[in-house]
Amino acid sequence: MKRAMRRQQGFTMIELVTVMVLIGVLAAIGIPRLMGSDSTGTLVFGEQVVNAVRYAHKTAIARRRLVCATLSGKTVRLRMREAPGLPAAGGAACALGIGVSDTEYDSTNNSTVAGGGGFAGAAAVALFFHPDGSITRDAAGTSPVGAADTLQIMDGGVAQRTIRMEGTTGYVQ
Repeated sequence: MKRAMRRQQGFTMIELVTVMVLIGVLAAIGIPRLMGSDSTGTLVFGEQVVNAVRYAHKTAIARRRLVCATLSGKTVRLRMREAPGLPAAGGAACALGIGVSDTEYDSTNNSTVAGGGGFAGAAAVALFFHPDGSITRDAAGTSPVGAADTLQIMDGGVAQRTIRMEGTTGYVQ
């Protein structure tokens, strides 16, 4: 007598796990993009701002010149003083480009940089990096950046990252 072989129906465990992993990946990547959020672009712009601030600090020390950083909206611009020393009252602080295209960083998505804490409400944040490693709010070096002075990376009006600086040492986190 021949037994009739019945085929079992259903999925194997490997097939189920594979489908669940694929759904998880699509949900993590696809849904934020469909909803209009570009969190990767915001993270990248945040890292560019941190790197620009660190670069300005290191350039000021290495070249023994005052370096000015202007952060407004979607743009970070670095410039350097032509001569050593501090500018005269009312004189231009930084007019010389640091490198290629004056070292500008632009956000390519909805991310913006804004002042937080002590800088809150300012249309543009100006930071001055001195050859001694300090960071101040003015070119003369009389107003050091404090713990309350932060930069915020915004996406859709919501702060996604807060950047803190130590004015006396130039430490950026």
